[in-house]
Amino acid sequence: MLSGHTDVVPVSGQNWSRAPFAVTEEVDRLYGRGVCDMKGYLAAVLAVVERIDARTLSLPLHVAFTYDEEIGCLGVRGLLRDLANEGIRPAACIVGEPTSMKVVRAHKGRHSWRCTVQGQAAHSSTAGLGVNAAEVAARLVAEISGQALHLQTSNRDEGFYVPYSTMATCRIHSGTATNVIPEEAEFDFDLRYLPGVEPEMVLNPIHLRARALQDEMQSRVQSSRIKLERRTEVPALVPENSTDDIVTRIVKAGGNLGGHVAYTTEGGLYQAQGIPTVVCGPGDIAQAHTADEFILKSEIGACEAVLARLLSN
Repeated sequence: MLSGHTDVVPVSGQNWSRAPFAVTEEVDRLYGRGVCDMKGYLAAVLAVVERIDARTLSLPLHVAFTYDEEIGCLGVRGLLRDLANEGIRPAACIVGEPTSMKVVRAHKGRHSWRCTVQGQAAHSSTAGLGVNAAEVAARLVAEISGQALHLQTSNRDEGFYVPYSTMATCRIHSGTATNVIPEEAEFDFDLRYLPGVEPEMVLNPIHLRARALQDEMQSRVQSSRIKLERRTEVPALVPENSTDDIVTRIVKAGGNLGGHVAYTTEGGLYQAQGIPTVVCGPGDIAQAHTADEFILKSEIGACEAVLARLLSN
């Protein structure tokens, strides 16, 4: 199975010097939103599949193009249900995220969370009479920061360029005026965990701290509350012996062996369904999501050549 996502991230807030949603060809590069992540791979797949005589294949070839990967790997979940309902389990899956055609056998998992704090507003001159949602949120953010520091020493895998699990607060919003105690606060935080790490164990201290803070808030204002909502849950891709064959085949076809990567792909979800999965595609991840995103034409050509040789064998 050759798999890739069709959606892209927005361009708002980025300074593009070229039209983002039209391909611009300049010398050895193609510019445009998603050319690297990961439409170059999709183009190579379609070009190769168009030329294949299906009668020469010893196994069925599946092409899996998904949607809404960027907001939590949503589309692939329905695809996996369909495969299971039809009793289809491909012998191997290649997810074509940009790896410079290096075969990646492991990546981190991801959980993203949103925390909403409901307090009680008050005039800032009577601060003790309300419940300051911003301050409560800040105390929980401090807990997250402390747990993130603990992750740096609790489990390490030097195969990753960031060799430990990470957790970070990524967005905070609260308050309406400089003299009003905030009644609501909201923040998002993100956990990227190593293969083999149990994410619920990492998150448990945060839930415990949230419950303790909520009890403290409700002792003053009963209607106060803290809500933690999981918004994304994508498992890590774990190195498995079951991928040895497909890795060998890709390398023989012209690919290269690569290390582990810190970003998350749909690969962990395929693997969780019993499908041996690796990540390998054209382009450099450093170009993904950037203004004036580009991919080298030679990289798409190299991907096409590797896939053609892989399938011809």
